Amino acid sequence: METSVKLVAFLAAAFVSLTVHAGDIAACSDPSGKGYFPETGIVKKADSGWQDEKITGGITKLPKIAEGEYDILFVDTRKDIISARGDGGTVIPLNRGEKSFSVLVVYPGKTAEVYTFLENASGGLEYLHTLSRAGDGVLITKASVMQGKCSYIAFDQL
Repeated sequence: METSVKLVAFLAAAFVSLTVHAGDIAACSDPSGKGYFPETGIVKKADSGWQDEKITGGITKLPKIAEGEYDILFVDTRKDIISARGDGGTVIPLNRGEKSFSVLVVYPGKTAEVYTFLENASGGLEYLHTLSRAGDGVLITKASVMQGKCSYIAFDQL
């Protein structure tokens, strides 16, 4: 009897795992790039300007929630898992090509981000992340562009 219960639990966990993974369109990591910080708010003149940016161990995923609906999941610098939708963002598909897909994430009054997932001419998988953050509710105004590698992008699942 105990073996039957373990088998049922294992099969249920495997089914849930397959179902969850089936919704993942892309998995990417280790973004790096440049950020610009203007002298505003708490950013002093000496700290303003262009800076190198890198999120070592950073992970970004693009799950498909329903037909035409997506989310962005990412691990931030604090190693917390964040859902763009769960954090108040609206995720809007922007464009879809044979080997590229972009979504816009808007946090009203604060931030706009574009995530582009693509297969480059050499067959490599990567993503681009652009960000513009400003407004009265923002402590640090910033614009940035980062690039990371992807382990998979399922363009056929869009």
